[in-house]
Amino acid sequence: MVEYSDEELLSRLLKAVSDSTRRSLLTHLCQQGPSRVTDLANLYEISLNAISKHIKVLEGAGLVSREMRGRTHWIAADLAQTARMDQWLASLKSIWALRLEKLDDLLRNMSEHQVNLKKIVNAPIEQVFDAWLNPEMLRQFILPAVGMSEPEVSNDPREGGSFEIIMQVGEDRMPHTGTYLTLERPHCLVFSWQSAFSADDSQVTLDFTVADEGQTMVELTHVKFINEEACSNHQGGWQNILDKLAEVTQSVEVA
Repeated sequence: MVEYSDEELLSRLLKAVSDSTRRSLLTHLCQQGPSRVTDLANLYEISLNAISKHIKVLEGAGLVSREMRGRTHWIAADLAQTARMDQWLASLKSIWALRLEKLDDLLRNMSEHQVNLKKIVNAPIEQVFDAWLNPEMLRQFILPAVGMSEPEVSNDPREGGSFEIIMQVGEDRMPHTGTYLTLERPHCLVFSWQSAFSADDSQVTLDFTVADEGQTMVELTHVKFINEEACSNHQGGWQNILDKLAEVTQSVEVA
């Protein structure tokens, strides 16, 4: 029997089983045992010469053996060489499993990092809730950094509706978009959050409760971040936004 290198053997094995007729022949030989070439040819609507060529490919890959009994050629399955293919597939599975493990770690880290902030706002709960849905109000406080100019804001304030906030940072325009997932006035607002620095499925939840007469407790939760640094940056940004919200809504109430 001709000896092949591992890579050459693997190539021959993969080539041999890439054809449906050869796979069928090999399956038949495994199930029925050694068979004459003429009997194998009778199983298919192709010529004896074509079957012989398929058998030679299987033989070259070491998947079948040939025995002469008188003038008759008997072909038998020999799957010893498939161990090399099993090794290759096992290595692929190991690589794939490692990638899935790393993905699980990444997703677990993303879920572990979240922003949780609370802020007492000196304004009625309905007024504070509505400020998040009113573009003219929203543009006055959705400012994650001190000194930023007011962004462009457009929205469709309904469940399933979307919003777009284009913040100006220096000369750069940074779009932030999302979809309203829950809108339960005046107690709960949930929306997705997409930007150049957000992870997939990033989501913000705002819970509003009456803290005291004329006061509202706003609790903000933002989940899913690509890393701890992104979470920390958003923490500071949302804190500035809540501080500005308190300032803007209080001034509206006084007016």
